[in-house]
Amino acid sequence: MEIVTSEVPDLLLTAPCPGCGHPGGRKACQELFDEIALRVRALAWTGSLTTWRLMHDVYSIQHEEDYCGRWRGLIAHLGGVCWGIEHDGSEKGYRAIQKLVEKDHMQGKPYPPAPGIPTNRGDYTAASLKDFNQPVLLVNGVDRWARSVWVAYEPLHDLARDWVKLAMG
Repeated sequence: MEIVTSEVPDLLLTAPCPGCGHPGGRKACQELFDEIALRVRALAWTGSLTTWRLMHDVYSIQHEEDYCGRWRGLIAHLGGVCWGIEHDGSEKGYRAIQKLVEKDHMQGKPYPPAPGIPTNRGDYTAASLKDFNQPVLLVNGVDRWARSVWVAYEPLHDLARDWVKLAMG
C-alpha cells in the first residue's frame, strides 16, 4: 500500500501577508517585525520605550486577525495607537488603557465594530523599516508607520478616542 502525502502548495508559501501585504507571506512578515522590534527595543535606554510600545500596537492593529480579533485586543492596541499619536504616549496612559481592557466593558457587544476593520491598513509596514539601522531613522520610521496605520483606521478614531477618555477617567 502506497501512502500519498500532500505538499503545501507553493502559492500558500508565497502568498502576501494578509495583514499588511508583505510579499514574503505572514511568517516572513512576523520574522521581519521581530528583528526590527529587537532593534527598536535596544533604543529603550535612549528614552524610546514609548516608540517600542507604539510599534507593537501598530503591528497588532495592522495584523488585527492575529493580535486583536476581539474587543480586548482592539481596545489595547487601537487605544494604544491613539494614545501614542494623539497624546503624550506616557506609561500612565498605557497602564490606564490596560486597566480598561481588564474591565472587559465591551463584552457581549458584536465584534468587529461598525463599520468594520479596514481592509487597507496603511501604506507603511514593518518592511518600511528593514534598512533603518540608525536610532533617529528607526524612531522616525515607527512614527511614520504609526501615522499611516492610524489614518487607515479613521472610521474607528472616535471609538478609540472614547476608550482613551474612559481609561483616563
